[in-house]
Amino acid sequence: MLRIEQLCERRGVQAMIARTTGIDKGAVSRMVRGKMEPYPSWGRAIAAAVGWHGDWHTLFERIDDNEGVAR
Repeated sequence: MLRIEQLCERRGVQAMIARTTGIDKGAVSRMVRGKMEPYPSWGRAIAAAVGWHGDWHTLFERIDDNEGVAR
């Protein structure tokens, strides 16, 4: 599972990201599921939209399901 995927498990988070960033909902979904690599500008925009304070790359790293979303 990607860290961003775990973060987006709550209902409506992907839609909020799409609205906030202007990125197509389908593209957001593909990035969250790890099916598409984010462009750097999109990665930074998504990190800002979800309030991520670390390096945006860490949002798209695979994590152990038990690891949780640490910031």
